[in-house]
Amino acid sequence: MKKTRGNIDSHTLGCKVGRAYQVMLSQLATALKEAGLAITTSEYLVLRSVYSKEGLQQCEISEMIGKDKAAVCRCVAGLESKGLLATESVSHKCLKVYLTDKSREIESVIMEVASGRHMALMALTTPGELEIFSDVLEKIIGSK
Repeated sequence: MKKTRGNIDSHTLGCKVGRAYQVMLSQLATALKEAGLAITTSEYLVLRSVYSKEGLQQCEISEMIGKDKAAVCRCVAGLESKGLLATESVSHKCLKVYLTDKSREIESVIMEVASGRHMALMALTTPGELEIFSDVLEKIIGSK
């Protein structure tokens, strides 16, 4: 039996959240390609986290971006092979991740893509709607 609250069907709501995520990823992939960046959306998320703080461990990046550790490890390896990240071993299971000169050179392009995606989201909503949406997402994330 579907649980409802008002006129909102919980199954439909979950599907809409999933679909919105897929649409946003697709739009991000297009924006990255149009900007001339040969990186995946997952690699973009990893790079953005390292731009915010260098020397993060892969498990910290995983927590920041909500991806499993194995996926982050694959992204870091891919970005390292592209010359965009460097790693330093902390232990046999742990690597710290650092930017390279090449990744610093494209940081402004990455941030321009991020800004463009943010502006597109802002154009769809009022400031109040976006604040409520963000608050709801925080509640969902915090309710693990």
